Amino acid sequence: MKLRGHLTPVALVVSALIISAPARADDLLGLYREAVQADATWLAAQAANRAQREVGPQALARLLPDVSFSGTAFKNKADGENKYTDPPGTPYDVDNKYNSHEYRLGLRQPVFRPALIMAYQQAQAQVQSIDATLDAAEQEVGTRVGEAYFKVLQAESELEVTKAQRDAYLTQLDYAQKAFQHGAGTRTDIDEARSQLDLAAAQTIQLQYQLNYQRDALQAIVGRPLTPLARLSPELMRLEAPTPNDFNAWVKMAEEVNPELIAARAAVDAAERKIKAELSGHLPTVDFVAQRSKAKGTSSGPDYTYETDQKSTLYGVQFDLPIFSGGGQMSAVRQAGAERDKALQQMEATRRDIGLRIRKAFDGVAQGVNWVHAYEQAVRSAEQALLSTRKGFIAGTRTTLDILTAEQNLATARRDLNKGRFEYLLSKLQLMALVGKLDEGEIGRFNGWLVAR
Repeated sequence: MKLRGHLTPVALVVSALIISAPARADDLLGLYREAVQADATWLAAQAANRAQREVGPQALARLLPDVSFSGTAFKNKADGENKYTDPPGTPYDVDNKYNSHEYRLGLRQPVFRPALIMAYQQAQAQVQSIDATLDAAEQEVGTRVGEAYFKVLQAESELEVTKAQRDAYLTQLDYAQKAFQHGAGTRTDIDEARSQLDLAAAQTIQLQYQLNYQRDALQAIVGRPLTPLARLSPELMRLEAPTPNDFNAWVKMAEEVNPELIAARAAVDAAERKIKAELSGHLPTVDFVAQRSKAKGTSSGPDYTYETDQKSTLYGVQFDLPIFSGGGQMSAVRQAGAERDKALQQMEATRRDIGLRIRKAFDGVAQGVNWVHAYEQAVRSAEQALLSTRKGFIAGTRTTLDILTAEQNLATARRDLNKGRFEYLLSKLQLMALVGKLDEGEIGRFNGWLVAR
């Protein structure tokens, strides 16, 4: 029998492995799935969609029967003086108290209401616009998570490059100081190395601040602290030109499926139908009306009691013809026309804006492939140049300043290479979102380029 609180050797080993095991790294796909459930902006968009879609049922309700029930119950009192005049008599006082009850059940069914029909069709177009707006918000979730994620990785990469540069300057400063002590160097070598070291140290502080901000931005989307993020693997990353490699084909695709454009076109359709609804305000209306009522009362006087019990039923049609409303209807028509013009211009502005965004994203992907390959070669060349400069310094043909310059060139090439990779990724994200294809499957393909730390 084992005592509680004591661990067996096997349990100790397992516990040590659990404690020493690194925390599971967050990756892009996992954070995207969390954002779909937790992102406040996305949840607000869903709630707004549910609220705005109610315009459809509300417009339909105005075309359906309206049934109402009403009832009254009163205690009545009448007093005064009555006088018989035929035959002549003497007056007498009246002090009459009685109860009365009335119940009424009514029904009204629109039969011919063109304005209500047009309003219902307008509401249907509004719902299409509302749903397309939600689709755009869903695409935006993927874009925002992806951009925030890759900006964190880019900030980490820039910080690592700067730290490596700082360490190299520190090594060079130490070498210059020792060389000066042995009479083989100059004070200028020390000052130049220290100057570059101080600059790199300042840049490290600034980049650390930027990294913290980018991590906070990503945390704000998923609503929780982050574990170390899975990193981009250049070996797994696939640099591919857009497919199809034709800008106009992407624009045409976006005009058919882009949620923002679909929402804008549906908004124009809704505005057109609103004009028709306002114009229909001049037309006559016909309703079917039915009513069933019951009235009951009891009254009494000095020498009588009187009771009533009446029931009535009516049904038929009610016809209304608007003749003049002070010009309000024509004003509403003009207002609807202006709103239609506004919707048309907003749709055109959206179309142009999406065209520009596709151009930027398309070029970012197409040119990004060449950019990354070019900077990969630039990094290799800068590494070779630094190696040659160090050998020249040992041989006495190069100076400390030459080494510092070569170090700076290598750091710049690495920084530009990282920037090119991440701009390619962001451009590809945006291009997919603009044509409505940034779904979980596409996010998963980006995630396949990441590896845990």
